[in-house]
Amino acid sequence: MEYFFSTAAVPEYPFVLFGWLHLVMALWVALFAWIVIRTGMRADEKLRQRLRWLLIFFFLIWEIEWQAWHIVTDTWTLQKNLPLQLCSIMVWVSIWGLWTRKPIVMAFMYFLGIAGAIQALITPDATYAFPHFRFMNTWFSHSLIVTSGFWVVFVERYRPSLKDMWKSLLALNLFAIPVYLINITIDSGYLYLGKKPETASLMDFFPEWPWYFFILEGLLIVIMLGMWLPFRKTASSQPVKS
Repeated sequence: MEYFFSTAAVPEYPFVLFGWLHLVMALWVALFAWIVIRTGMRADEKLRQRLRWLLIFFFLIWEIEWQAWHIVTDTWTLQKNLPLQLCSIMVWVSIWGLWTRKPIVMAFMYFLGIAGAIQALITPDATYAFPHFRFMNTWFSHSLIVTSGFWVVFVERYRPSLKDMWKSLLALNLFAIPVYLINITIDSGYLYLGKKPETASLMDFFPEWPWYFFILEGLLIVIMLGMWLPFRKTASSQPVKS
């Protein structure tokens, strides 16, 4: 229990990038997504609606617990805990998309949610290992984002288009403008605009700000194009209502 609430800068059990626990949790994410999506694909609309609400419930629980943990441990700060990181924003976008099932919101869930969350799971901004609260929150919340992103394709039958891809990229860049201004104002590093993550990541191999921004932008475009390619022959991005 003491480790669960630990706020030590150097934890007793630190997270090891690409260690055995990292690989186990990656398998957990894949298994969780597969079970939820397969269940949704085989379910009738009544059960699908219950699954949507269940995903929304889990999103809210993990987000509330994330904020509450930092408040209880007196570690909440403007510089760290505003919901301005990409995956933090995608929590609320995913809730909105599961609730409304609007095509443009599902586009954000697919292109931005999956691309952002998978990158965060490959090189998580994590300090603590299992069973620390922050470790569990990181993995479970990101697994929900990935699952919801695939849910809209396989269950809701949303079909990504090239136009949707560019809309998603434009929305992210427009959102980055006020976030960058906030970073300057309060000396924060949201969206990693101006600052690299403090933990190990692919960005360690990139040049310093602002040059790594253009590399990240290019990588994101390549990833999103790869996500669109399986659907390049699809005539419409509108979901098929069952």
